[in-house]
Amino acid sequence: MRFGLSLPNNQGVAHVNELVALARDAEDIGFDSVWVSEHLFHASYVAERLGQRPYHEPLTILSAVAANTERVRLGTSVLVLPFHHPVRLAKTLASLDDLSGGRVTLGVGVAVTEDEFQNLGVAFHRRGEIADEMLAAMRCLWTQEIPTHRGKHFAFSKLRFEPKPLQQPLPIWIGGASERAFRRLAHWGNGWHPLSVSAKELAEGVVRGKAAFAEHDRKDEYFEVAPRLVLQFMDEPWERPVEERRTCRGTPSEIVEILRAFETAGASHIVLDTNTSDLDAVRGMIERLFSEVVPELD
Repeated sequence: MRFGLSLPNNQGVAHVNELVALARDAEDIGFDSVWVSEHLFHASYVAERLGQRPYHEPLTILSAVAANTERVRLGTSVLVLPFHHPVRLAKTLASLDDLSGGRVTLGVGVAVTEDEFQNLGVAFHRRGEIADEMLAAMRCLWTQEIPTHRGKHFAFSKLRFEPKPLQQPLPIWIGGASERAFRRLAHWGNGWHPLSVSAKELAEGVVRGKAAFAEHDRKDEYFEVAPRLVLQFMDEPWERPVEERRTCRGTPSEIVEILRAFETAGASHIVLDTNTSDLDAVRGMIERLFSEVVPELD
C-alpha cells in the first residue's frame, strides 16, 4: 500500500513556504504523494474553520513543491472543476506535469458550497454537467494536435494547444460516491478518490465502480482506489468496529487494523489528512505513522 499526505493548505497555515517544507519532509520520511485541496472563497464551512486565516491556492503550492522535491507524486484532493475554464486549467496542469517530470495526479470534484458558486457566477445546479464537459474538453486539449470541442458551456477549434502533459494519459481521480460520480469515473477516470468512507463502504464502492467500468466497455481496465482519511493517534481504543470507521483515528495498533481493512476492501493508496494547521503536530503524526504503523504492515 502507498501513502499520501494531505498538505494543510486548507487549514490556515500562514505561508506557502511552510507547506513546501512539509512536502519535502513528507518525501524524506517515505510518503509516495502529497495532496492539496481547493476553495476560492471562505464559503460556508470553510469560513467557520478559517475565519481570517488563508486558504492557499493549490496549483501554486504544487508548482513550488515540484521544484523542491524529486520523487513524490503531486495530487489535487480535489480541484473543483466548475470553478475553472478548461483551456486555462489544461495548460496549467500540462506545464506542472512538465515541471515535475510527470508526477501529477488530477483529483477532481464538484463541491457543495452553494454560496461560493453564487459568488463565482457559476450555476450550482449545473456543476455536474460543467465538470463532465470540462473533462471532455481537457481530453481533447491533451490528445489532439489541433483540438476541437463544441459543447454547451465551452467551445474551441482551429488553434494549436501546447504543451501536452508528459503523462499520456495524465491520471484523473474522481471524488465522490454518487451515481453521477461513478459514471464520471467510468467515462474519464483512472482512480476513485472518496472522502471519509469506511472500509465497508469502500468495498461496496469498488463493486459499483467495476460495474460502471463494465457498462462503459472498460471491464478489463484497472482503476486506482485511494480514499482520503483523517489521521489521529489516540491513547485509548474505540469500541466501533474497525471496518465501520470513516477515519484513521485510533491507537497505533488500531490504525494498523484500519489500514489493513482498507487494503482488503481494495485500497491501493491512502491519502492521510492530519486536519490541523499545527505543523509541529503534523510532523509528529507522520513520524509516528512511519515508526509505529507502517513497519507493522509489511
